[in-house]
Amino acid sequence: MSVWFRDDAPPLLLEDAVKIAVDFLDRTGEIDDHEEACRFLVNKVEFMIAQGQRNKLLLANRAITAFQRYRKARTIEMTLLS
Repeated sequence: MSVWFRDDAPPLLLEDAVKIAVDFLDRTGEIDDHEEACRFLVNKVEFMIAQGQRNKLLLANRAITAFQRYRKARTIEMTLLS
């Protein structure tokens, strides 16, 4: 089995990393659609875990940054369509 796709991650790693990211984004007021944000963050964190990352703070920080970039791109796209 490849090192990149191991399934031996601690069971709460995904939950903890996503919770940290959601809490931060909630406090900064960056979440306008909670369901969309959670889905995005879970997908990002799952992908990084599948690549072998096990540091929950690093996972949370990278997911936060990815969400902020996604939100900015989405806002620009919506502006161009208006």
